[in-house]
Amino acid sequence: MDSEPNNDAHDFISSNASAAGLDALQTVDLDKLDLDPGTRTTLRRLQELGFDRTDLSSHLLKNPKRLAAVLVLLYPSSSPSHSSDSQESLTTLRVLLTTRSKSLRSHPGQTALPGGRVDEDDREPKILWGAFREAYEEVGLPFPSALLSAASNTMQDFASIPHIPNIHILCTLSPHLSQWGLIVVPVIAYLSSPISSVSTSTHEHNNLPSLTLRANPTEVDRIFTHPLEGMLDPSLASGRGDLADLAEKGSEDWPYEDELYNSTDRAYPQLGNSIYRMHRFRSVASPIKGLTAEILLRIARIAYARDPVEPIEQYAPGQVRGFEEICRALDEYGGTRP
Repeated sequence: MDSEPNNDAHDFISSNASAAGLDALQTVDLDKLDLDPGTRTTLRRLQELGFDRTDLSSHLLKNPKRLAAVLVLLYPSSSPSHSSDSQESLTTLRVLLTTRSKSLRSHPGQTALPGGRVDEDDREPKILWGAFREAYEEVGLPFPSALLSAASNTMQDFASIPHIPNIHILCTLSPHLSQWGLIVVPVIAYLSSPISSVSTSTHEHNNLPSLTLRANPTEVDRIFTHPLEGMLDPSLASGRGDLADLAEKGSEDWPYEDELYNSTDRAYPQLGNSIYRMHRFRSVASPIKGLTAEILLRIARIAYARDPVEPIEQYAPGQVRGFEEICRALDEYGGTRP
């Protein structure tokens, strides 16, 4: 007897419901924000990507709960020019990051973007709601008011949910696939007109202005930030142009001989021995590496419309790239796909 089709995946993330939720979302007019021309151009390149409409239901048939979302929250920060002749400050875009608690079972002590699995109870559009719910749970980031408005006809439905109007959702990217088989969708947002200072647990590795964030100790050891353009040029990792701000070389947070960046290539039998390149970037806290580095490097290349400096090459020769290509390779070579 044939088994009944599994409708859980379609019910869990209905394409029609998600599309309706995205269509109801009010996007920001970047020309109305107080931005310098360079920052406006950078953010517009991301906003023009729009919301990815990949139908993930077929990839979630075996396990609908393998869907995850991560939040890439960008904000402007003034940093001194690296030129010895200039006293000017430059506006840079920084990204919010965390160091995961060492008590967690998966990826303890590693750098992560706020995010996690999308829950069945998350409102539509589930990808966006899941990313911001996780960010609120991990670091206390309020929801964007625009997202709550898109999810209900009246804001009174969400009176108990902290929200602010100055988080602007720009776009979502096509999915990435984690080594644990999670389908991970990056959600990119911009924070403007911040409101108070950042608080972390015991480490003050951040420059996030005017927004009070607190690490949930069961999930997060540290809150910190990193310049997005530093993914293309690691010499920009330090706001003051020297290495004093960064994790100590030889320490647990940077146990490598390289000053700012290194990479290793590894063959994956599940992908027909295709090579995967692991990137590692030095930061003020734990190294930015793995899927987090992969996502941020991809976003930085789009936002700044240029390739990274040498020796950074995003992909190894012959590396399988893109969500659909990876899934096809997993099917062909018998790997574990979502």
